[in-house]
Order: sequence, then structure tokens, then C-alpha cells
Amino acid sequence: MTTTTSPHILEPGPLNAIIDVPGVLVGHYTDDRVYRGTTALLFPEGAIAGVEVRGSNPGTFNTDALASTTVSGLVHAIGLSGGSLFGLGAIAGITEWLLEQRIGLPRRGALIPIVSGAVIYDLDLSDPYRHPTADWGRAAAAAAKPGAFERGNVGAGRGGTAGKGPGCVRTKGGLGTASLTLPDGIMVGALIVVNALGGLVHPVTGQLYATHGGFDIPTLYRQYDETSQPSDAIANTTLAVVATNAGLTKPQLVKMAQLAHDGLARAIRPVHAMLDGDTVFSVSTGDASAAGTTDANLTDMVGHAASDALVRAALDAATATESLGGWPSVDEAARAVRAAYEPLQP
Repeated sequence: MTTTTSPHILEPGPLNAIIDVPGVLVGHYTDDRVYRGTTALLFPEGAIAGVEVRGSNPGTFNTDALASTTVSGLVHAIGLSGGSLFGLGAIAGITEWLLEQRIGLPRRGALIPIVSGAVIYDLDLSDPYRHPTADWGRAAAAAAKPGAFERGNVGAGRGGTAGKGPGCVRTKGGLGTASLTLPDGIMVGALIVVNALGGLVHPVTGQLYATHGGFDIPTLYRQYDETSQPSDAIANTTLAVVATNAGLTKPQLVKMAQLAHDGLARAIRPVHAMLDGDTVFSVSTGDASAAGTTDANLTDMVGHAASDALVRAALDAATATESLGGWPSVDEAARAVRAAYEPLQP
């Protein structure tokens, strides 16, 4: 006789947000003149980080230092910004603000805040000549306080859009977050900025990929060279940060980031395309461990939870984001597709 046990369904943390992971703070700056902004994730006590870039056209800062083969993965902040490569200027402001707060790595009489980051392309949604500046980064860092933070059309998610590829459902993107509670006090959290070539909604059924799958209904994805514009090459990129208080090394965190990309693939289709810059940062802020679990199994447990948390964060973004700049909310777009699909069913 074979016995089975029920799967252990993970519960969210108290705020269902990445800040449920101890040592993580989040702040936004959202510009009031354009659909653009910056988000700062701060780790005042320092954290170990890894990264995995799977989009083929990223805009990143200081990610090489987070590779598993480099000396140190220490970070004090991760900056996410709109504005394409101009958004890297906001990361400088985060660095300056940390220095003013005396947060950084002491080195030969100096104090060096270690910051990594990435940007999305959102210049075509509003005035392309109003760029993020160091002041944007300062404001985002200064806004990072304990407690709940805004989601949706805020910070780096302000200018995010999705479904720009052929055959995809066009929707507003945005910023979302989620957390999951694991055994032995381990917490995993995720934050996502959706700005994807692919879509969140299946173009046939009108259902969200994250909740209804739909991957068994294949759809054609084909870009035509004659319709491709030069700006398309940097017109996308979904960014994410996954965090945990589990004591992971940098190679383990790189693996965690790799596993977390599975969450993007379950929420966005297509993903990791040649015109995307999809980047996932992973961060460890503590030294929690799970009883009777090897390092390898701890990596898998935390990494797969990060993937699930990222799906939840994408759903949060889909729920929290409202229509903006001619881009419909996810709910509006999904209802329109379903209205066209349902009369065709037997």
C-alpha cells in the first residue's frame, strides 16, 4: 500500500513583500513630469549577492563583480531604474546617499558603498529627454524605510510595459512584490519590475500565464526584420531581486538567481528573448539554516521558493498596476481577450 503526503504549501510573510526578509529596505522615486522612476533596495548591514542575466540585451551596472568566480559579492544596495542607460546615473545617487549615511566597506581610510543595478527601457512612453539623475537615486534611497511600500506604477515600474512582441497581449507593466515563509525561520522575498517583450496574458484564452499556464497551446512568435526599429534593441527588460535570510554563499546565490528565472518563464511568455535584458539579482542577508539539510538541498529549497515568489510578485504587479499612457491594465486587457474568445467555445 502506497501512502502519500500533502504538499507543504508555503504561506506569505507578514507583509507579503521582499522587506519581510530581515535587512532589506525598499524606496522609490517616481517623477511627476514623466512616466519614469527609480527604485532602491538597501541592505544597510551589507549582504552577499549573486546575479543571473538571461536576456540578450541588458543594461546593467557592477554585475560582473557578482559572478561566482570573483572575490566578493558584498552589496549595500541594488538600484533599479527606468530611463534606459541614462538610468545608470540614478545609481550614482544611491551610492552617494549611502556614503553620506556612513554605509559602506572600509578600505584604507576610505568608505566605499558597494552598489549594483540595472535599467529598463521606457523612453518611448513619455518624454525621452527627461532622464533619471543622481537626485532620483538619492530620493529613492532616502525613501527606503521599514514598512510597506507602494507597488504598481511606481519607481522603476512607472514606465514598464509588457506584450510588445508579435502576437502578445499589450498591457501596462509595473512593480510587484511577494514573500514566502520556509521552515526554520527562513524567509524568501521577491521584487519584480515587469517591462517585457513577452506578455502576461495568453493571447488565445485571455488568462494569466502565472495562474492558468496555457503553455500547451503553442503560439507563433516571429519578429520580421523589415518591421524592426533600431530602438527595439533596448525596448524591454524585466528586472527582479530575490532575497533570503538563509546563509548562502555567492555561488549558491548565483544558482538561486538561475532558479528564480524559472518564475519569469512561468509568468511571462516569451521571455529571455534577444531583445530582452532580463536580469535577476539574488541576495542573502543572514545565516539561517534548515535542520538536517545539506548546502545543496538548502540551495534548491531556497531557489525554488524564490522562483515561486517571483511568480507571486508578477501577479502582484499585474494586480497593482493601472492603465497608463495608453497601455491598458492587465485586467482590462485580459477581459477584452476573454470576451473575444468565449463566444468561439462550443
